[in-house]
Amino acid sequence: MTINHASLQDLESAWRVEFEDKHSSSAAADRAAARSIAAGQRTRFSSGMPHPVYIESGSGAWFTDIDGNRALDCNAGWNASMFGRGNSYIADAVARATRQIGAPGGAMHPSPNRDEFAERLCDRVPGAERVIFAPSGSEANTYALRLARSITGNQLIMRISGGFHGQNDYLLQGGSSLRGLPSAASTNQIDIDYNDLISARQAFDKHGTKLAAVIVEPIMTIPGAVHQRNDFVQELRTLALENGVPFILDEVIAGGRFSAGGASAYLGLTPPPDLTVLGKMLGGGLPVAAVVGNADHLEQPISASNTHAQNPVTIAAAIANFDLATDEVFVQVRQQGTAIREGIRAAAESLSLDVQVTGDGPCCGIHFTSDEVVNARVAGDADQHLWRLMCLGVTNRGLAISSRTFGPIAPYTDEDVRLVVDVFAEVLGDIDVALDSSSSKHRRGPVGQPS
Repeated sequence: MTINHASLQDLESAWRVEFEDKHSSSAAADRAAARSIAAGQRTRFSSGMPHPVYIESGSGAWFTDIDGNRALDCNAGWNASMFGRGNSYIADAVARATRQIGAPGGAMHPSPNRDEFAERLCDRVPGAERVIFAPSGSEANTYALRLARSITGNQLIMRISGGFHGQNDYLLQGGSSLRGLPSAASTNQIDIDYNDLISARQAFDKHGTKLAAVIVEPIMTIPGAVHQRNDFVQELRTLALENGVPFILDEVIAGGRFSAGGASAYLGLTPPPDLTVLGKMLGGGLPVAAVVGNADHLEQPISASNTHAQNPVTIAAAIANFDLATDEVFVQVRQQGTAIREGIRAAAESLSLDVQVTGDGPCCGIHFTSDEVVNARVAGDADQHLWRLMCLGVTNRGLAISSRTFGPIAPYTDEDVRLVVDVFAEVLGDIDVALDSSSSKHRRGPVGQPS
């Protein structure tokens, strides 16, 4: 589509019209959904799209919406599927488990596949000696905090500013709605910036004996693939070890994207985390999560009862996903992620626009700023309007992106990778042209930040 745009406002208006023209059925479905679905589960505050796009069907990395538009999924099924949609191997495993067992039986009537999957997790994930299952990453992180507080007797948690660990009251931060949280949820936390080792050391020096745990993601996902610098995660793990504080690595969103053994294996953390929290991609598109770690921590007598934590149907999907998740798959997606970041950086070099491309492995992020994006605060200070406009532009060109961390999954082809780079290059070019040439607000600084 050729757009004559004299300004950024003209460009946005034209792209919104194009989006509405392509997605009228989704717009109608969203209006109808408002009669029964609460707004908090119908919207995504930062996506840039005027309304959700409803998926009719999908195969591999592509899906077709209810208006008949095909789109390349850049968000891995909302970070839940390394092998995309309609994977026959996973679907067959789910069908067999549904026919043979169907319903969960709890701790007293478990299914053998629960134990099989636990053993495979212990074989594959560094430091895993025991497993506690959960149906979601939010609940798994809740269990991880209980385990850490039980073994230390402390309440204080060190976390990363702008990090995300699900819907636990004591881990939820600004960026998500904090309405309805108990007043006590604002206590017993210490926040430090990602990649800030000086602040981390100061916090340990001041509070080390009072800490129940330190929790960190291997890469910051919600702010947009903010990757570690100077081995930050390893240094934080070392500080925790030196201070006798349980170290929790939250791999729920990103861990399943890096390697067969997760992000701790990819980063080579030494020693491994005391507790590793897994989820999303762990279930091959179905809800499976887990806390794994050393026996001393995992055998703490906490409450971890949950009807669907040991569901044989979802566990069957997780086992099938494990079968497919070979080392070769992760080599491929890491290489493709690097190609996407390098391609977008190269395209941005010819623009006047300030663009920073972040990420590591298969995870990619784009930020409209001249500053090096090392933490959530810097990412938040970038131009959010341009981010949303970019998402709208790439959506109109056949890329599905609604999360700030995006990247390839196993079904991606080389052609898919080229499409991602070409579409982002075209959209960034359109935005660059539309910006007022007299304005210096968005003019370019250094492009890049390779991991």
